[in-house]
Amino acid sequence: MRTIKRTTLFFLLLSGGIASQVFGQDTLVQINQDSKIEQLVAIKKELDSERYNAQYFAIQLYYGNYTAAQNIVRGFSEKFEEIETSLVFETPNYKVRVGRFKDINKANILLEEIKKIYPGAFLLEPNNL
Repeated sequence: MRTIKRTTLFFLLLSGGIASQVFGQDTLVQINQDSKIEQLVAIKKELDSERYNAQYFAIQLYYGNYTAAQNIVRGFSEKFEEIETSLVFETPNYKVRVGRFKDINKANILLEEIKKIYPGAFLLEPNNL
């Protein structure tokens, strides 16, 4: 009886080992992909790059009439020559915005410095420009 169990066990182990070799998975994986996928990925990268370059943080100094806005642009440009300044018209007022920051930390550091002179200044996020 014991020999039958051993023989049966041996036979099962042997056939299982052979079956695993016969029915095992191949190590080679082949991916069939449409060539247009690479074109679509390239277009997506380009669009993401354009979107990234178009988004930035800015600091708004003023919102009001044209004469005061011009004076603020002039005064700010004298004190902070290296920072880009822009005058934007949004009916019926003008906005004075400065800087184009990708890094919010740098924008906040400059904002604290600017607030000493222009206390009403605030940070604009990319989706609010």
